[in-house]
Amino acid sequence: MKKHYLILKPILILLLVILTKVASAQVTAGPSDILTAAPTSAAGADKILCFGTAISLTGPPDAGGDTYHWYKNFSGGPQQTDVNQTGRTYSEASGAAGWYYYQLVVENVNHCLSPISNPVKVYVLPELTVTLNSPSNFCADGTTTALLTATVPAAASTIGLTYAWTKTSGGLTTTVGTSNTYTVPAQSTAGTSTYTVSVTYTLNNGCLVTAFKTITVYALPGQPSITAN
Repeated sequence: MKKHYLILKPILILLLVILTKVASAQVTAGPSDILTAAPTSAAGADKILCFGTAISLTGPPDAGGDTYHWYKNFSGGPQQTDVNQTGRTYSEASGAAGWYYYQLVVENVNHCLSPISNPVKVYVLPELTVTLNSPSNFCADGTTTALLTATVPAAASTIGLTYAWTKTSGGLTTTVGTSNTYTVPAQSTAGTSTYTVSVTYTLNNGCLVTAFKTITVYALPGQPSITAN
């Protein structure tokens, strides 16, 4: 039995080494850090991306036969390398909101290694959506109003947002508000108008979502007259 163990032991050690190397070569999907708050300005990250946008990084020009070793760092965890991406560019799908940290080492044709780069910090914003309530149509009585409220996900609401309301009526569009709510003013004439809200992150105004509601103002009946019989 001892003889069999001595034969199997080197094989087991070899398998363990292989499995360890394979495990270390797997880059974990998702953020490096979900606990640190979002940056307060665009200068607080090397890149700020909309939810669902792929992360793309580029290293220095190839001097001829260079190999690029890309590392993904995890807060309080390991540093992982992707053995399947050894070129000048690196890409990863951003599976969730949060911070993504990367570093790079370049190996030249003589197998000499560069110092490791400074970390690159990419922040992926939470998914942004917007919905509007459904206020009632109202009469052109000169006193009734309607309140429109734009609702966004809780995770997005903790980060700076910009709102822009427009009114489209009779083929003319005008800007009417810049907060998360808009009060449709009282009307004295009948008509139909469409109110649209556009919401973006102040950190990246390319992350744009919109919603709209159409409100009809009904004409009042004419003042009645009374005939005495």
